[in-house]
Amino acid sequence: MTHDRAPEDDELFAKTQPHDLGAETAYLGALALAGRDARRVHQLLTPGDFYRPAHATIHATAGTLIDSGDPVDPITLTNALRAAGALSRVGGPAYVSSLASALFSLSEAEHYAEIIRDLAQRRALIAAGQQIMEHGYDPAAGPAADLAENAVTLARDVRDAGRAAEDSPIQDMHDFLTIEDHYDWVIPGLLEHGDRLMLTAGEGGGKSVMLRQIAVATAAGVNPFTIAVSQHGPKRVLVLDCENSEPQSRRHYRPLMNAAARAHMPVKRGMLHIDVRPEGVDLTRADGRSWLMRRVETVMPDLLVIGPVYQLHTGDPSSEDHARRVTTALNEARITANCAMVLEAHAPHGSGFGPRSLRPAGSSLWMRWPEFGFGLRPVEDEKSADEDRARRLVPWRGLRDERAFPQFLRQGQRGSWPWVPYTPIDTDVRGYSATGAVA
Repeated sequence: MTHDRAPEDDELFAKTQPHDLGAETAYLGALALAGRDARRVHQLLTPGDFYRPAHATIHATAGTLIDSGDPVDPITLTNALRAAGALSRVGGPAYVSSLASALFSLSEAEHYAEIIRDLAQRRALIAAGQQIMEHGYDPAAGPAADLAENAVTLARDVRDAGRAAEDSPIQDMHDFLTIEDHYDWVIPGLLEHGDRLMLTAGEGGGKSVMLRQIAVATAAGVNPFTIAVSQHGPKRVLVLDCENSEPQSRRHYRPLMNAAARAHMPVKRGMLHIDVRPEGVDLTRADGRSWLMRRVETVMPDLLVIGPVYQLHTGDPSSEDHARRVTTALNEARITANCAMVLEAHAPHGSGFGPRSLRPAGSSLWMRWPEFGFGLRPVEDEKSADEDRARRLVPWRGLRDERAFPQFLRQGQRGSWPWVPYTPIDTDVRGYSATGAVA
């Protein structure tokens, strides 16, 4: 019995396989310019990920240089390819030199590697599908049930290719618990490396002021609320202000820097960095992610202060897919520097009934993403709220670990820190209190 393929099947087999030569040349350009990061960039891909064989050869040759402890650049690549007799096959010295001009920024290497890996997996999936189709048409290939099992295996191999070796070993719980963990503090008792803190409030609620205070105090080496000297010393801080202009930011930060100096804990040069981008940045776009990563890779901060959230994208704020792309970019920055991250978000507008919600406006993903989420809300005592600007620091999500965040804050004295913790005389005072509830 014969099983001829339909004409459209032949058209399917004849289609050009998915590829992006521009992404491949840009990635190889990053590899040729990576310098000390050459090994990290090289490990993003394998030679089998490339569509063009010449690019696979260049990648493999770069790996040989790295393993030998030699630098990777257009000159060393050209010499190594020539020595291996492969230079003419890859396009000659001019082509190798041209790779360096194909890259806009070194920080885009991971972006292009992701594109290349995705296309390589698509080609592998097509190859597996072709093999499955050939077996299905061939009556001598075996029983259909066996063919189906083989098809599952082929698809699983495509899914897991190059990933199984990266998996951490599965541990018995007893072995897992033998490891004793220690906090890797950025701010003792509050934030450790890798933590994410999101702060919300209404417009003018003081969240931006608090973020600036956290930034300056951390760079000075003091607790941002108690101003106690940190036993872990000053930490490197990067502030990416995506809302205020440069003059506005200077006016906001100058009093805080002076307050730190008056407390005999001045911020030393090199510990607090800032970049101001009042027009915002779209982290769903490649150029926006590159902007973020260039700054993070330059400073490698212990603490990244960024926001507000609505200035980190230009799309639908309620879209979960959109928010996920923003958090992916933020997570890449956080993981690259192994830093803690603090960012601000606006709370939704009130409905006029009951207290205003403090959850972040927009996608519900922001409710789940950070380890710690707090909102600033005026205390119930109207006199304290108005005259002392007293606020509750209210968690709007369950905390993932026990930390020593203050519950009550009020405005500090002129010339000191803007926010200071306090203990209310009576936490149940509601409405106007003639004496106030601030101790």
